[in-house]
Amino acid sequence: MLKNHNFTKILKPFINQWVALSPDGRKVVGNGKTAKIAIAKAKKNGEVKPLLTLAADNYAYSVS
Repeated sequence: MLKNHNFTKILKPFINQWVALSPDGRKVVGNGKTAKIAIAKAKKNGEVKPLLTLAADNYAYSVS
């Protein structure tokens, strides 16, 4: 189960990209212009079931 992480620091370098995170949410295991690319990179890095998200430049209206 995920703890309450502040993903803004982790995702900041990947704004407007799809990001695959390790299952614990602590590190980026893949990224790309599309979700398919991010997942492929994650699998190449050995992550079978990564968490997938789109990194936004502003999370002011995000649901928490």
